[in-house]
Amino acid sequence: MKRNIFLGAIAIAAAVAGFFIPAVFVLLIAAIINFIQRRRGTDVNEAPKPSEMTVDELTAQYGEPEDVILLNAVRANEALGVILAYKDFLVVEGRRIDKSDITDVTFNNSGTPYAPGEYQVIIATSTQDYLHVNAGYDAAWTKDVAEEIKKNL
Repeated sequence: MKRNIFLGAIAIAAAVAGFFIPAVFVLLIAAIINFIQRRRGTDVNEAPKPSEMTVDELTAQYGEPEDVILLNAVRANEALGVILAYKDFLVVEGRRIDKSDITDVTFNNSGTPYAPGEYQVIIATSTQDYLHVNAGYDAAWTKDVAEEIKKNL
């Protein structure tokens, strides 16, 4: 935000000084930077999302889990790579979901004819519509993950 204000001030000063082409160029750069940041939905000064938390941070927050369900071995130390199962709730992508709120667990392939997509475990809850969690490109693995979640309910 401050960078865009700074670039706008430089462009106005350049326009006042008679340098219209550099002013337009600076404004164009500011617009492109702003578009990219809005498209990503992130800001440089933004706090980390819960999904970017590590397993150690989650266990420090919620305590030691009864079971850890591995979704993706590559991301095993991140909140996106595991589901932590506790007595009364699950921690999925850094979010706490009460076991009593979960109505169904299934999986599907998110791929299309034009692009391969990961298999997803779908957790249906009474408080949210559906929670889609990526589990990799192996159907058997994703089926096992869904069954493991059902065992922990």
